[in-house]
Amino acid sequence: MAGKRESFTIAGAGIAGPVLALFLKRAGYEVRLMESYPRPAEDIGGALQIAPNGMKVIRALGLVEELLKIGTPSDEMIFRNHKGRLLGIIPNGSPEKFGEEAIVVSRSSFHLLLLNAAKREGIPTEYGKRFLSAEFPLDGGVVSKFEDGTLAYSDYLLGADGTHSKVRNFLFPNFPQPEYTGIVNAGGFVSADVIPAKYARRGPIHFTFGPEGFFGFAACGKTRDTSWMWWSNLPREKEFTREELESMDLEAWRNHLLELHKGWYEPIESIIKASHSILKGNVHDLRSLPSWGTEKVLLVGDAAHVMSPHTGQGASMALEDAHSLSILLERSNTVSDAFREFERIRRPRVERIIEQSRRNGNHKKKLSPIGCWIRDRILTIVLPKFAVKGQDWLYQYDGV
Repeated sequence: MAGKRESFTIAGAGIAGPVLALFLKRAGYEVRLMESYPRPAEDIGGALQIAPNGMKVIRALGLVEELLKIGTPSDEMIFRNHKGRLLGIIPNGSPEKFGEEAIVVSRSSFHLLLLNAAKREGIPTEYGKRFLSAEFPLDGGVVSKFEDGTLAYSDYLLGADGTHSKVRNFLFPNFPQPEYTGIVNAGGFVSADVIPAKYARRGPIHFTFGPEGFFGFAACGKTRDTSWMWWSNLPREKEFTREELESMDLEAWRNHLLELHKGWYEPIESIIKASHSILKGNVHDLRSLPSWGTEKVLLVGDAAHVMSPHTGQGASMALEDAHSLSILLERSNTVSDAFREFERIRRPRVERIIEQSRRNGNHKKKLSPIGCWIRDRILTIVLPKFAVKGQDWLYQYDGV
């Protein structure tokens, strides 16, 4: 885009926010990053996968080597039922086919990597700034207001503030809200000592389907005490309230998970018993919004398209969003044109993934013994024939 480089306020410094800030700063735009947390979060969330499509964005940022120091390459996905019966093994993408490998990393380590990269490039990042509202002066621009009274003046506002986006709620108070999917997610970290030799190779992601619920585990980093991550998906008709989530202590959650996974193959129960803390939360998605923004404001990442974790694409979609927008800004005559083109191009892809994630989650709900038998037989046939083919559209990303 020729001419003067405009300025952006970015609300949210999770994944999409810092990546947007890096691309925009490098393109010559003025950027101000505003985060609602009071400080850089060193203990947020569990772990995540950055799929080959997301890794293309990490390479564009020049951060692959840094990421490899804190994450673990993942080369395959292994599927079993709760008794340990093998249902299928498929590659987790491939560098030869998609140009990059997948990486599993703790969310907090990845978050700090991005924030440190932004800091090195001189991007102003302010904490304790929870978005409240915005005004649009007649002479142009946006005045973003935050709950502590801070005002941020810029030409445009980017809402990268996650699932329960304050920017989205301000712009479109009558739009649909994130919807509970019938799944509660729990997870944590354990040391490598807990993992038996049979499963100790650092590369596969292990997926386990049971009669009720789901369990997964994988190596996720270099820190010995927390170098393996795990997660459990628990079907529940009604979502937990915040008070219920906060009131159930560690041992209560542990006992709940042990009861759900009782009799599942080792090391599942041992992993749950060995976890020093257990993360928990309701799983939501947001299938479609009527609009992702206006001429002055654009939603990106989870603020625009909340997806459940059942395709392992949440982080990669945030990365793609940031990269795509930066490319479109360079190609477009105006920022507003880039905003419109961004929504037109990105919407079909992310909404397809949201629907795929919802379908994958439905396989994790309660089944009868006969239902389990049928599911296992279907997966044994479907996984080798169709799962790899399904990666072709999921992992392919060429810049927009």
